[in-house]
Amino acid sequence: MNKKLPPLNNLNTFSVAAKHLSFSKAAEELSITQAAVSQQIRLLEQRLGFDLFHRLHRQLKLTEQGIALQNPVNVALNGISNALEKLNKNSKKSILTISILPSLAIKWLIPRLSDFNQKHPDIDIHINAHLGLSDFKHDDLSISFGHQHHANLVAKFLMDEDMFLVVSPKLLTGKYNFNKPNDLQHHTLIHDSVDCVFEAYGIFIEPSWDDFSKLLKVDIKNNKSLTLSQSHLVLQAAIAGQGVAIARSILVSDDLEAGQLVKIYKNKVLKSPGYHLVYPKSHGSNKNIQKFEQWILSACH
Repeated sequence: MNKKLPPLNNLNTFSVAAKHLSFSKAAEELSITQAAVSQQIRLLEQRLGFDLFHRLHRQLKLTEQGIALQNPVNVALNGISNALEKLNKNSKKSILTISILPSLAIKWLIPRLSDFNQKHPDIDIHINAHLGLSDFKHDDLSISFGHQHHANLVAKFLMDEDMFLVVSPKLLTGKYNFNKPNDLQHHTLIHDSVDCVFEAYGIFIEPSWDDFSKLLKVDIKNNKSLTLSQSHLVLQAAIAGQGVAIARSILVSDDLEAGQLVKIYKNKVLKSPGYHLVYPKSHGSNKNIQKFEQWILSACH
């Protein structure tokens, strides 16, 4: 097959929206916002090159292409779900599937996960690292950045997070060594291209370089920039001395402790929404979730 298949999550969202002929009802079933449903359908339509729904006044109607796609998608999704259910029943060990952002998985969870594995050798952890929000079809729980509360979800606050500027120690030895705010004008600014992803879900607007420009009262519109697609790649570029990065305190703590990065303009700090442990209320009796919740709350406090 020459043409790559669309993301499974978008196809699942289409299936639910087509069943209800309503983005709001689909959002309720998937435990995400209506804006998130609309965004995923729009991305799917862009990927396919045709519309799936007629968007009428207060009403949705499937297009011819949407009608043709609905049943094959439902059959495929049901087949995958049934196969996974059988595999889980046949597994000798318990499996706990965690939805998490790739950067948080790499920089925070994975370095600490050995402690949980030692305490609970009977539980196999599956990490589903991806951008966006979980629909909890195949995930047991989510470690969510900037969670939006929903009536069907349990959300336990895990940890606060500060945002500040960091550089490699290599950049402190030059002429423009960040002794004053204007020194920033002479350095490359490292950007994270996924910052805007969460705005589509109506959760928050990520602090940006414009916010730090205002905070420092420095004009940085003429600075050279380097853009990367993940927060952990941004930090890795900063460690390599490629420029100045906006760091999240949770993701960068190990690098600061190891001396690979240093914090500059230490009193210039912005807040992020922090992190939550999230799972559907219907999963509340899951013993594996209870064990993981107890462990991660202890690890965060």
